[in-house]
Amino acid sequence: MASNAVRHDHDNALQRVPADQRKGFISIAAVAAGFCICMSGLYTGAALSAGMSLKNAIIAAVIGNIILSLFGGAVGAAGAKEGVASAMLSRHSFGMQGSKFVGALLAIVMLGWFAVQVGFFGSTMQALFPNGGFITTQYAAAAWGGILMMLTAYFGFKGLNILSYVAVPAVGILAIIGMVFAVKGAGGWAILAQVAPSEPMTIGAAIVSVVGSFAGGASAQADITRYAKTPGIAWGGTIFGYLVANTFIVFAGYVVTASSGHSDLPVAFIAMGMGALALIVLILAQWTTNDNNLYTASLGFANVFPVSKRVLVIVCGVIATIVGALGLADYFSTWLSILGTGIPPVAGIIICDYFFLRGQKYEYGKGTKYCQVNIWAFVALAIAVVVGFTVKWGIASVNSLVVAIILYFIFMKAAGNKGVGIIGETTEK
Repeated sequence: MASNAVRHDHDNALQRVPADQRKGFISIAAVAAGFCICMSGLYTGAALSAGMSLKNAIIAAVIGNIILSLFGGAVGAAGAKEGVASAMLSRHSFGMQGSKFVGALLAIVMLGWFAVQVGFFGSTMQALFPNGGFITTQYAAAAWGGILMMLTAYFGFKGLNILSYVAVPAVGILAIIGMVFAVKGAGGWAILAQVAPSEPMTIGAAIVSVVGSFAGGASAQADITRYAKTPGIAWGGTIFGYLVANTFIVFAGYVVTASSGHSDLPVAFIAMGMGALALIVLILAQWTTNDNNLYTASLGFANVFPVSKRVLVIVCGVIATIVGALGLADYFSTWLSILGTGIPPVAGIIICDYFFLRGQKYEYGKGTKYCQVNIWAFVALAIAVVVGFTVKWGIASVNSLVVAIILYFIFMKAAGNKGVGIIGETTEK
């Protein structure tokens, strides 16, 4: 059990967010949108442009983000009502020790994304400014970019909030300008709509890519929405973040790539004469997402290690920056596939436990009892992941999510509620 000093660590990492620190819709929506507006979303759109028509890409983006909104919104609503982060939510379903696995898993996933984004940042800066000297080389840019992204995460939700208020509207306006340039250069929307895909992709595969681009973030949505005043605000902010902001950024990536004919987005921006504007979009988009990635990772690890959250931000940020600079971004497509299928079951189990088994009521604080490990949560998780990767029918990420919810519910009703498979007990001090 964490010490009292660590429990009351900066940004309520291991306790409920007090009522006087709760935020309204605009604040939650801004941070959620900032989380979603990033280069990986633009690159997802770029990938779709090579595989499908504009109409099908929009359909895939909307469906994918509806899925993200639904399961991210459910986790986020639970986090808002209870005022705790995702890893803490999982204590009741996975157990006290089991929740450490969930915290570590989400933290590693988000650090992976931090590294990916840092890698994108470094390579893109080099492409934008090939003659900029050492400061814009891939490794140097990744290093200072990673440090920049650590700053707001270090100051917690307040830091994320302030940056998002500035960055979200700025990126939105600049992305619209980029699309206008791109469509005008291509000859209009009618010409763009007729672009034939060079590497055909099914709508199902495209949806998995869209969901995969933020499956980890949606599973940890409570890390943001725990600051919401009500579950309704959490739902609204989450839906705005995914269905509006993320759909828009995927669409922007598609339009710019399809219009310019360049799959490399920095090259596309340069070709349109948007070098300076592209730099602003890049920095703000990367910054608002990666500070969230690192913020979520530090909250996950705070549930595992009795160390200050700020120390975790610095240590994790430095490690992930080094890894990103070494080229983890090269494996972007693989990350999307794995995350899109393997992470949603974690959210599914939390959703099932909170909404269908516990009546939307969790207890936290001194005297609260938890089991150490709930075997059924891990069994349901393992089977759901296998189903997601092996069953070819439908959408893999949805399959794994639904299977986790159904199996966990059955296992708990049949055995877990009778104490079978529930290992140990601990009391919060």
